[in-house]
Amino acid sequence: MSDEAPVVYENDTANGASDGPKQEFELYIKASAIDKETRGSCPICHQWFMISYLMAENQEGVNFKVFTVQADCPPKNFLEEGWSKKFPVVKARSCFTKLGKDISGMMYDTFEELETFFESINRDCPELKRHNAPNVGAMKCIEDLYNAFNKFLSGKSESLLITELKKLEEFLESHESKFLVDDVLSFSDCHLLPRLQHIRVAGKAYKDFDIPKEFPLVWKYLADAYEVPAFKSTLPSDQDIIYGYEKKVTGAPVRGKGPKPTLEKFTYTTTVPQEYLDNGTNHNSHDDME
Repeated sequence: MSDEAPVVYENDTANGASDGPKQEFELYIKASAIDKETRGSCPICHQWFMISYLMAENQEGVNFKVFTVQADCPPKNFLEEGWSKKFPVVKARSCFTKLGKDISGMMYDTFEELETFFESINRDCPELKRHNAPNVGAMKCIEDLYNAFNKFLSGKSESLLITELKKLEEFLESHESKFLVDDVLSFSDCHLLPRLQHIRVAGKAYKDFDIPKEFPLVWKYLADAYEVPAFKSTLPSDQDIIYGYEKKVTGAPVRGKGPKPTLEKFTYTTTVPQEYLDNGTNHNSHDDME
């Protein structure tokens, strides 16, 4: 586990301003495969990090700390407590469900357990519930996109990936909201956005693939998401995303003549080409570098 202090996220009213039940927990996510300390590229970890962030932002009483963990060197107590060897891991500290049940000390690490945990403490954020009807429809639209991307990296034609991106474009066109189901990020957005970032960054690095400009609503969706701290401030570095696919790509990578990602200064892609945006909408995104 990183020697750095954990990052704490809490609702502004969580420090004694309310007598309501508290939801205090720790979130353990995979660390960078490059520096072993910063947040890594695991899209599942990123997904639940975003959900945790949004709950802390929008529900009184939510307070969590995030720790980065080297996947091959987990805390000793994980194994003692029956860890499934999956990430992310949630450990409830001073934590009560919305029904008042004390779950302090409990560990959650499988997808089903994580979903159960967040459902059990979710009082005020219906958009973050997976089985909320709008999320069910959105998830059906995007469920095959990341699989199509992985097939593309492994040597298949890009046609399947283009088909799935077209489905996303058409879904966005059929909805008037900024994001998949609302003007705020939902469970389905937290699922899609980490994977869409991988498609954008790793697709370009290994296959010189850009999301086609014929899909302006997909680009606008990304531009709007880059303006939301729950997505932008939880992004892994471009280098970690690229490094994560090094052994999965078939064929010589486009970036093969350049420096290895492990030798580069970390960068974070948050720009959208203006010409790709629908109707010339102005977005003031920019590249962040650390």
